Amino acid sequence: MVLFSMLSWWYTAGWASLGARVGRRITRVNETFSVFLLMGSLFEPFRQISAGQPRGGGLDVQMRAFGDRLFSRVFGAVVRSLFIFMGMFGAFITGLIGLIQLIVWPLVPLMLFAGIVLAIIGPTF
Repeated sequence: MVLFSMLSWWYTAGWASLGARVGRRITRVNETFSVFLLMGSLFEPFRQISAGQPRGGGLDVQMRAFGDRLFSRVFGAVVRSLFIFMGMFGAFITGLIGLIQLIVWPLVPLMLFAGIVLAIIGPTF
């Protein structure tokens, strides 16, 4: 009865719990790298302190401020893209490992029985 109860949990609630944990790990990786937040702010200026709208000056001052803002946006997009890529790669690897775990999970109890049978048969390699 205990064996049936353990196997029943293994193939129902245990497997579902493993799937939920895999999902939480992927979410945690995405939150660590702030993937969705970075996607929303991809072309915003990157740590720009003083290159706001110029309050006066000629065309050269305005063009310099425009160039500073443009450079800041391009640099910010490149840095954010790298972090988005790293986060998505990490989530992919985490998901791949989780998929392997989900595939191997139902085979683990069978490995116990296969080990017992092989121990009784005594195969030679």
